[in-house]
Amino acid sequence: MSAPSVLVVGGGFAGLSAAIRAIELGARVTLVEATRHGGGRARSFEDRTLGCTIDNGQHLMMGCYHHTRAFLRALDAENLVDFQRDLTVSMVRPGGNPSRLRCPALPAPWHLGAGLLGMRGLGWRHKAVALRAGLLLASEVRRPDDTETCDAWLRRMGQTAAVRAQFWEPLIWATLNEDPLVASAAMLLAVLERAFLGTRDDSTLGVPRRPLSELYVPRALERIEAAGGSVHLGDPVRRLHVEDGRVAGVTTRGGRRFDAGRVIAALPPHALLEILPDDWRVHPEFADVARLTYAPIVNLWARVRRSPLDGQPFVGLVHSPIHWVFDRTRIEGRDDDEPVLSCTISGAYGFLRDTAKSLQDLFVAEMRRFFPKVPVEVVAFKAIKEKRATISHAAGTYGLRPTVASPIAGLFLAGDWVRTGIPATIESACQSGHEAAALAARPAAGGWQDGPRPRIRAVP
Repeated sequence: MSAPSVLVVGGGFAGLSAAIRAIELGARVTLVEATRHGGGRARSFEDRTLGCTIDNGQHLMMGCYHHTRAFLRALDAENLVDFQRDLTVSMVRPGGNPSRLRCPALPAPWHLGAGLLGMRGLGWRHKAVALRAGLLLASEVRRPDDTETCDAWLRRMGQTAAVRAQFWEPLIWATLNEDPLVASAAMLLAVLERAFLGTRDDSTLGVPRRPLSELYVPRALERIEAAGGSVHLGDPVRRLHVEDGRVAGVTTRGGRRFDAGRVIAALPPHALLEILPDDWRVHPEFADVARLTYAPIVNLWARVRRSPLDGQPFVGLVHSPIHWVFDRTRIEGRDDDEPVLSCTISGAYGFLRDTAKSLQDLFVAEMRRFFPKVPVEVVAFKAIKEKRATISHAAGTYGLRPTVASPIAGLFLAGDWVRTGIPATIESACQSGHEAAALAARPAAGGWQDGPRPRIRAVP
């Protein structure tokens, strides 16, 4: 009874978490990745303009990212993420007026209620309606379905404009990457239930202390090879082979064919559809995948003379197109005379055509508006536009997301966008990877029947 062979296509969080979990389950893994470095949409690169390594986008994690943390523990890398002791979020209003949510050491969800009551910058009426919503999370009679928007749900819960601006809307933009007017309330409730209805540790925020690729990519690739697997980088898959309704392998752009009966496709929706045989693209499940759309994120990176964050690792901005500002120099513990800031614009549909100069002007104007006492002088600037940062979580779209087990026998899907019950986040990517690995690495009746690892051969 030999170990199963699993072919993983894609080297981001989903693919690498699937590969490591498959190894833990006893499988032999072959990984094929399109780029030379891996990382997918959570990657890092050396930028000459800024003179340092930066991420394609800033990512926050939460204590409830149990699959992500298990993946990082398997790589001895969980200690590279700084998790708060208790949930603390600092918000800044125009003019520099601060507001802070600090949840005390109470059981969930009472810690959130106490934090909302103590939040500066909110009057008692606003705190009362926020507290009502927080305490009703566990007992609300009618839960929102996927057709109800976040805006409609917040109105139904009687939330005021002030508490929406300082608590709800920053949470929605950060977790759903979509406008509250169109985002699914069901997806928001999925976040709230995992973050605030479990333990108080689940709601804490975690910030990676190292660039994202350094956090997990090299360690995962080394682990695959150390376990007897193989890694093939810089050769994108161009075709998925299906014979009699079962996956048979893939062919890469370089002309190599990997014969395999168990394949985990950890690809974004458009990339998956591109490699499918024509007759499978019209299958109802894959036709739904084709209806998914994307929500962009624009990330602004700036090296400045002085950080306006006054020692804080990150802050949110209220009523600003820039939703979050991170002091990457402080987060990474570097001793730079000129710190590097990272700013996030979620759901950035209206900024994709803006030039780097106009985005820099926006950055400078917003820093002056929110931090008038700390003049921000830009030394170097870079804008990164991720047009396909996540799928859109517009109300009514969750049913378009496919399950991990695809209609093609032996083909399993992984990615933050598959149907995991939560929004397209790093946690969704790792959860899908673990679920796909559990299916791909399980034995057939009577034991493993795959025999040797995926066979590689040249295609004439």
